[in-house]
Amino acid sequence: MRVDRIDWRTALIGLVALTLLVAGVAIVIYVSVARDRLRPTPTPLPSASQTLAPSAPPSATPQPLVSVIGVVQDYPPGALIIVLQPGESAIEQVIVPEGVVVMWAQEREVTPFEIAPGQTIYAEGTVDALGRLVAQRIIIVRAAVPTATPTASSTPSPTPDLTPTPGLSWRAEYYPNEVLAGEPVLMREEPAIDHYWQLGAPAQGMPVDGFSVRWTGAWPFEQGAYRFYAYSDDGVRLWIDEDLVIDQWRDQNATLVYADLNLTAGLHRVRVEYFDRLDNAQVRVWWEYHQFYPDWKGEYYANTDLSGEPALTRNDPAVSFVWGDAAPARGLPADRFSARWTRTVILSQGAYRFSASADDGVRVWVNDRPVIDAWRESALETYTGHIWLDEGAHQVRIEYFEAGGGAEVHVAWDKIESYRWWKGEYFANPDLAGKPAFVRDDETVGYDWQLNAPAPGLPSDNFSVRWSRSLYFTAGHYVFWTISDDGVRLYVDGDQYIDEWRDSPAEWHEAEVVLEEGDHTVTLEYYEHGDRALVQLNWGLLPTPTPSPSLTPTTVGTPTVAVTLAPTAAE
Repeated sequence: MRVDRIDWRTALIGLVALTLLVAGVAIVIYVSVARDRLRPTPTPLPSASQTLAPSAPPSATPQPLVSVIGVVQDYPPGALIIVLQPGESAIEQVIVPEGVVVMWAQEREVTPFEIAPGQTIYAEGTVDALGRLVAQRIIIVRAAVPTATPTASSTPSPTPDLTPTPGLSWRAEYYPNEVLAGEPVLMREEPAIDHYWQLGAPAQGMPVDGFSVRWTGAWPFEQGAYRFYAYSDDGVRLWIDEDLVIDQWRDQNATLVYADLNLTAGLHRVRVEYFDRLDNAQVRVWWEYHQFYPDWKGEYYANTDLSGEPALTRNDPAVSFVWGDAAPARGLPADRFSARWTRTVILSQGAYRFSASADDGVRVWVNDRPVIDAWRESALETYTGHIWLDEGAHQVRIEYFEAGGGAEVHVAWDKIESYRWWKGEYFANPDLAGKPAFVRDDETVGYDWQLNAPAPGLPSDNFSVRWSRSLYFTAGHYVFWTISDDGVRLYVDGDQYIDEWRDSPAEWHEAEVVLEEGDHTVTLEYYEHGDRALVQLNWGLLPTPTPSPSLTPTTVGTPTVAVTLAPTAAE
């Protein structure tokens, strides 16, 4: 049987042809599928109707959204790529697909044709393989050219430090009524909400009373805790996105309020509304970034003197802990550690009493003024300190150390609204001048401070005190006496009975006072100049002389009086 042999030359030619055919098909497929990858980045896309898709291959896992804020450097009308000025973000190009949502910060939807060079935009979307942001949403947060209208009556003072995102601005709408009704008579951009119009009009064409204003803006925030402040006379309210976070829509004198809010990273819309009814007109709104410490920022140290870097920093809702024999947290010792807590609080004007219980040492400052100083080893003890505060924001700092054994610390405060005993007003000067350093409820006026200060926050010399109290007296003839080093003055119902306002060693002074039955106000003023600090006040009822039983009147000398003492604390 004869078999025909295949010539090897013919087989080789066929193999080469087949290889060339497969390679050609592969090249055609590669070029048709991936030619976009070979194009240079700056090449503009051909038409406004084309829909762009990210260059990355499809995936079952959705891509995370990415945001960028920047100033438009180049965006020709009809183009599909926005070129941004280089900033903190590495993204310098934003692709504008068909159908993308474009809005102004004032929540007015527009077309992409309103995007222009010089504007500040916020864009959100996914990133393609070439590092371009394929936008799903674009918000124009600032116009290219400010459109503020100057007026002769009011020009807002720029205060960029009040706004955490300098360079952006508010859209302000002014209404000639208190309820933001109708069309605004004035619209302008303002760098900050910080106005003190007093008794004047906010702008030309506006009334001096009975007007309202609405401010709107969009602002980028980092993730974390924020405190929003509003200081106004009269009503104010503030929204973050759609949430009403401050609502003081009422007649009021200048009042400071605040609200705490945790925000996600990204752009958030802020709206502020204000009205003035009568007289003074002012409004100020700002916010502070508290990072991740909306309550107390607690810094914990693995030593007893707060030295070096903290081993742990965290947010503590309150300074009230009973650790016992345990450590405050992992990585800290159970003994010989310390902690510092700091916080800003808003308080109304008045006298405040701070209390601290600790095992071992504790110190408290308000606005860097010492209020409690018990920095020593001890079992659990409670300490009290006082301070007078104006209305507004105040910095509170608490320090604590644990030496050994049980570990416990509690700090709180309250406003003194009434006085059970003596209202004691303490001044850091010898003249009772200005506002007191603190005011407290003193059970008695009887102190011998020696060479020491009466309390933290006062000097040991050159201070003064005023005590006042309303007391019930039966009708009678009283003797009041004082012992003081240095000066002292005594008033009963506003009448002065002792006036020894001079430097002196410890001296006794007394005065007789006739009182009717009822309540009487007793006031004692004292100042300390140097060396020993001593002051005491007391009084007693003089006995009524017994008439002589003799029928024949006789002349008698001045009787010897025995004084019955009535201790102050018992009154």
